[in-house]
Amino acid sequence: MKKWNKGIKHVSCMLALTLSLSVIWPGTTGAASAQVTQIQANTFVGDPGEMVESFDITVSDVEKYKNLKASDFDITGNYDGYPLNAAGEIVQDNYEDDGITVSMKDHTIHMTVKPFKYPGGLKSEFAVTSKTYPELSFDKKSVTQVKTRTVDEFEKAQFTASNGVTLSYNLKRSPSKEAKPLMVWLHGGGEVGTDGRNHLTANRGAVVWTESGYDTSVLAVQYPENYSFKIYNNAEQLPIMKAYFEAQVELIQKLVAEGEVDPDRIYLSGVSSGGGGAFRFLMQYPDLFAGAIIVAAKDTVADYTGSVDAFKQELKGIVDVPMWIMHAQNDPTTDSRTSSLAYQALTEMGAKQVHLTLYDDAYMDSHRFYGGLKHWSWVPAFNNKEVIASLFKLHKGTAGEQTGSSSEHAVHPSEPVTRAQIAMVLADALQLSEGTEKYPYVDSAPDWAAQAIAKVTKAGLMKGIGNQMFAPESEVTRAQMAVIVDQILTNKDWKPATDSVELMFGDVDSKHWAHAAIRNSARAGVMTGVSKGKFDMKQIVTGAQLEQIMERLEQVGTK
Repeated sequence: MKKWNKGIKHVSCMLALTLSLSVIWPGTTGAASAQVTQIQANTFVGDPGEMVESFDITVSDVEKYKNLKASDFDITGNYDGYPLNAAGEIVQDNYEDDGITVSMKDHTIHMTVKPFKYPGGLKSEFAVTSKTYPELSFDKKSVTQVKTRTVDEFEKAQFTASNGVTLSYNLKRSPSKEAKPLMVWLHGGGEVGTDGRNHLTANRGAVVWTESGYDTSVLAVQYPENYSFKIYNNAEQLPIMKAYFEAQVELIQKLVAEGEVDPDRIYLSGVSSGGGGAFRFLMQYPDLFAGAIIVAAKDTVADYTGSVDAFKQELKGIVDVPMWIMHAQNDPTTDSRTSSLAYQALTEMGAKQVHLTLYDDAYMDSHRFYGGLKHWSWVPAFNNKEVIASLFKLHKGTAGEQTGSSSEHAVHPSEPVTRAQIAMVLADALQLSEGTEKYPYVDSAPDWAAQAIAKVTKAGLMKGIGNQMFAPESEVTRAQMAVIVDQILTNKDWKPATDSVELMFGDVDSKHWAHAAIRNSARAGVMTGVSKGKFDMKQIVTGAQLEQIMERLEQVGTK
């Protein structure tokens, strides 16, 4: 296969500066002493890339260091990872306070430090020196092992697809035995290569999902070469990109077939070259992804100096895909007009679940993203917990519709939920079997909800309101929701623990029709009061409350 071109020279240099460049400088070599048998650096992926937070120094004669103190060490070349000042000049402001603490266990000295860019900056690498114990001085060349939080959980492998393309990839598997979501991560141009690691450590794009608390697998393919700008007009490179995505989809389908991945919860995220790639991936496979986060996208769609019409032509197939598009307004590496025109095209074609965030210069400067660092819009993007939470709520419906989209049956956190929406959520979450009839009530139900209502009715989880009517569009009170919860608890064969506390609500009369259900849902920890001693039976259930109730139900054990 032909290699992808490097692109415009000065932009490639900027990518290298802002994403992954480091300069190797000589350092101390005291750790070569026979006293020191191993040095381990413990790192994590922070906003600027790989950061070190501690070192473990294993020594042969631990008694020699019984009086060791933090003040016996000094660190140079340590800084926070932001290499440009307001004038756009390369700087490396070393910490005045290294934040060192030391402790000893067995034969290992554990040294915590104020986290700094590993292994150093554009001017010099780090060096740890000790005048009191020179043999404990060391630098990067003396480090024998690097342990990186989350990154070490990725498995490195290769996959050769039926089209002949071989992918080098890293996969972090969900610990669950059930099928779980998959995040497909597309790295930037500065992380191309074959090292199998740089695309995981240059920024938080590979690790942010699980470190944010989501039980998901993460697939990170490392591409060997970057592609040129205006790939949409490149007859040589565009087929190569398409072939890579074709191979990646085959790998994803393999994970789905093996039961690891939920096909309705496959997400996509990419930055810079990967952001541009994300647009092309969506265009090539519009029905694959439940949602996407696209940051600082390269110009892969159409000419951003032209009209929106070309973007409409290219993006018409992904109008219904929820996505968050983010870009620094004056990004010097990838022009933000790609993002703004893509957003304009999608919204003018009727997209309701597409969001655009443009960070202006004032915002970027206030976060020290000066000069070339204005390309780093992935930092605020990956620190946006609300966007990540919204993405992981999305899943595709059985008909390929986005149930987390702006369609009429979408469940929104701040809005009341209807009986039809609850039926949909229950049927999906509990994996209910098909109903014996299409819709067992005399009133009408929306097409998207009829089968779900039949399922929950057959399971005994919900029933009509009387006169053979279900009232799909009616909102649900907390008392009504407690009755539904109580029935689910019954189906789970739940029994209260003998030592469980029975909550008392002053506003729930013992003769009320929902009294027993409220008592059980509270004792199970699924529904609690809105305040001390108050349940508020008439309060309408919102999407956020429904989500919390479903999460708590998952945690309730059986008899």
